[in-house]
Amino acid sequence: MQRAEIGCAIALLLLSGVTAWEAMRLDIGWGDIGPKGGFFPFWLAVLLAVSSLSVIIKALLSAKNQSLKPFLTRKQALSVLTVLLPMALVVPMVETVGFYLTSFLYLSFYIWWTGRQVWFVTLAVSLLFPIIIFLIFEKWFLLPLPKGLLEPYVPF
Repeated sequence: MQRAEIGCAIALLLLSGVTAWEAMRLDIGWGDIGPKGGFFPFWLAVLLAVSSLSVIIKALLSAKNQSLKPFLTRKQALSVLTVLLPMALVVPMVETVGFYLTSFLYLSFYIWWTGRQVWFVTLAVSLLFPIIIFLIFEKWFLLPLPKGLLEPYVPF
């Protein structure tokens, strides 16, 4: 398990380096109207790098306590697939039916399937999330999110 942790942390460390490098090309400073293009990606890359380094250090320091248990058990793999497969369906759905309908459908299905919540909670979260995201991005930030093929029929 130690090799898997170190390998994953090194891959994330490399990703954070590339992200920070590209963010610096966009300028990581603060402009007249707020943060410039690379500000948030740069600081997220720094956080990812610090986290990756802490995982590497922890894995190296705990090398003596490592057992031969597998990195990923069958039960854990099923848990990963429970998250991965619905998310894999979300990507093409955003392009076809748009972000808002996709997020409603995804949350409705996922909360019901994995959380086994009552219908009221499922419906409330599934409706409130797209509405709040709409208000924040479309109304407050004036940034339209993808509406997919349904865009000509969406009144807002």
